[in-house]
Amino acid sequence: MQSARMGSVQDRKRRQLAEREQVFLDRAWGMIQKDGVLNLQMARLASECEYSVGTLYQHFSAKEDLLVALATRGVSERLALYRRAADWQGPTRHRILGILLADVLFAQKEPEYFRLAQYVSTHTVWISASDERREAALEASFPLADAVESIVNDAVAQGDVNNHGLTSRELSSGLWAMCEGMQTLVSAAGLLEAHSVPRPYQLLVTHANALLNGLGWQPLLPTDADEQNELLQHIMSEVFPDFPMTTCPVVFPTDLNN
Repeated sequence: MQSARMGSVQDRKRRQLAEREQVFLDRAWGMIQKDGVLNLQMARLASECEYSVGTLYQHFSAKEDLLVALATRGVSERLALYRRAADWQGPTRHRILGILLADVLFAQKEPEYFRLAQYVSTHTVWISASDERREAALEASFPLADAVESIVNDAVAQGDVNNHGLTSRELSSGLWAMCEGMQTLVSAAGLLEAHSVPRPYQLLVTHANALLNGLGWQPLLPTDADEQNELLQHIMSEVFPDFPMTTCPVVFPTDLNN
């Protein structure tokens, strides 16, 4: 009987801790959206949640720890878009482009979260978070990689692409690096414009198709703007019909070649 009571008390304490942590995370996210991630202060966060700073640090070892926890919490919505592309019954080449679209659409839909995810991946923030938070973040990211890997596995099994002795994740790493790199450049306000690169997402698709063509991923696709537009619009209508086509930054402007 005493053991049961102790178990009940421990369960209640764990539940209370989890609920309090969500209060901290919810308020921190609101503050970031209002004032930006660099202006988040732990003392102010504790005060606005009506807890002591010491209580806040019982949950998060540092500000960086909290930021990694916030980024981890936001993975589910991004994953939902990835899975749309992975589960779609289109050609594997089209599905892998759907992953690229999913990433860009998510960045447009949730720009603050996307910037936070980029920020916490920097060495300074990542290394300052606790091992526990980093492990939780990595665990949350695995389903994203699994969604991509499922497409690559299907492509290899169907003979759409030769894996060239690479694992599925190694084969897709070039596209991953390309997407992450372009998103980073886009986030640096004014950088691409200063270097006369006005259409980064359209160029991302062009280079992605060139990469996939180079891997021999069938069907080989043209890099002509009009033909790329037709395919992108098809993927959008099939996989992401709830996103307005006119606001999709990947679709080429109709006057691109004019």
